[in-house]
Amino acid sequence: MRHLILKIMFMALSAVGLLTAEAHAQLFLEQGKITVSVSPGDHTNGTLLIHNTSSDVANIKVYWEDFEYKAPYDGSKDFLPAGTAPASASQWVAFSPQTFTLPAFGRQKIEYTISVPSTIQEGHYGVLFFERSSDPLSSDAGLSLVTRVGCLFFIEPKNKSKKADLQNIAVKGNGITANFLNQANVILIPRTTYYIMQDDGLVTLRGEAKKLYVPIGATAPLEIPLKKELKPGHYTLVVNSDLEEGDVVVKEIDLAVDAAGQLTIQKVQD
Repeated sequence: MRHLILKIMFMALSAVGLLTAEAHAQLFLEQGKITVSVSPGDHTNGTLLIHNTSSDVANIKVYWEDFEYKAPYDGSKDFLPAGTAPASASQWVAFSPQTFTLPAFGRQKIEYTISVPSTIQEGHYGVLFFERSSDPLSSDAGLSLVTRVGCLFFIEPKNKSKKADLQNIAVKGNGITANFLNQANVILIPRTTYYIMQDDGLVTLRGEAKKLYVPIGATAPLEIPLKKELKPGHYTLVVNSDLEEGDVVVKEIDLAVDAAGQLTIQKVQD
């Protein structure tokens, strides 16, 4: 019972922000993502810099975990033990030190080496975590606070093939839906914008869809809401998914709106 009461008190204090930086060390990592394009057999070195922004001394441990973006691919992730994800880079990355102490308001440099094997056919990924666990709040309850920050690693072949397609384009309510299919050998993070042209070439609507984080071979739902009603007539919806580094997926979708305001798709072309 006492353990349950302490746990409830801790959750309540966290909710109102009373557990401040003085309660546990705050960690700040200067780089949240490392992206490297590599060839077979490459060796790449780099450094990360972590800061303790509190007045508490922090004992830090460093460790690797795999991660996978999970449906509906809005950026949320599953974290997995090192070496368990199909696209794990855990065997490719060495880092030092693996444990250290950060003084109050101190900082520490971490060195890493990426060693690519003799073949690389697709992207490999993971996250390097820096974790500080506080002393238990109560020896009876055994409850402790854990602070951790991580740096994502994207290790991808230089000859990456960034291909994708928009499939199953359909009308849904006052908008258009599609499936974004990743046909590449790397994770794709498309930025999708769109605009609607009238018959006379005048743009009547512009917008941007939610960002997607699509694993290799996965399909993510894409929604294009039409923020205002279209008058009866014919329109062209142009959808542009920017895959970065000059790669794009473009679809032109001919639309018709009848006198009752019913929206239909007439034709789809690249």
